[in-house]
Amino acid sequence: MGVNILTLSKEYNTQAKCLKLLEQIRWGKVVICPYCSSNETSRVKRVKNRHSCKTCKRSFSCFVGTIFEGTRLPLPQWFMIIGSMLNAKSGMAAKELERNYGQTYKTVYYAAMRVRVGMLMPETQLHGLLEMDESYFGGKKKRKNMLDKQDNRASLARVDLKRGRGTSKVSVAGIVERQGNVQTKVIEKLSKRNLLAMLKSKVKKDDSILFTDGFKSYAKVNEYIEHLVINHSKQFSKGITHVNTIEGVWSYIKNGIKGSYKSISPKYLPFYLVQFEWAYNHRNYKGDEFKAYLKNALSQEKELSYWKAPSKEAVKEITYQS
Repeated sequence: MGVNILTLSKEYNTQAKCLKLLEQIRWGKVVICPYCSSNETSRVKRVKNRHSCKTCKRSFSCFVGTIFEGTRLPLPQWFMIIGSMLNAKSGMAAKELERNYGQTYKTVYYAAMRVRVGMLMPETQLHGLLEMDESYFGGKKKRKNMLDKQDNRASLARVDLKRGRGTSKVSVAGIVERQGNVQTKVIEKLSKRNLLAMLKSKVKKDDSILFTDGFKSYAKVNEYIEHLVINHSKQFSKGITHVNTIEGVWSYIKNGIKGSYKSISPKYLPFYLVQFEWAYNHRNYKGDEFKAYLKNALSQEKELSYWKAPSKEAVKEITYQS
């Protein structure tokens, strides 16, 4: 169920109302110190919205250890940005957020990246009828002097390079449950070992069946899980054996990138994939998606200390928590 922006702007139009909601979602009735996990706390009378721990003698707010830590952006605007991004199922560019909310590009870009970090759900495990496939993201080659910057090698919206396996584009593997959730991962080398490691980390093998195409790197997955193969040189489906669902996911993500972002840097591709995963996994969500997001986001740490990540390896480490 989508987020009603008008209702959001009326119900959470002050810093105090937003803080009250965050404290309620994070702690409920008992405030817990984020430093020592003690419940022996009290409010600091001289400073608004801060608590003091009687055990470790430190003061804190509900922002500590979350994506909101250290922010100067007012919470009502945070809430509006979050609501807008949750409603934009095909993504929303930072320039559009800049125009909508009157903040600088750096401010909304940084906020949007933190919002994507809040969408991480590392504990998600897939099971049942599963499809696994790989796809390639990238496009037109840049000028020679730009190719020296490895993090900006491809423009991930155009399709002027060679397509499919053997390309120099960014390779991404994905696993999807039929009528369920999806998980993706940027993997530079689609080897048997790397694909099997992803499978083991994201899938419950009991009572699960994996469908793939005939790519040779899937050859050893049957040592871990029941495995059925569809030979695309002969047919694209045979009964329940197909990978049409995961191919539909790739189409959804690529159309979103092409339509909303035009092009993005490979450096930040994992963050954008997380956003599309969240949208896909909550496509049939019937509850309050805004509060569900806040509950998940408050469990994610503030991973970005600057509006730009230091490297693509740092982005991968945050996204895949490796």
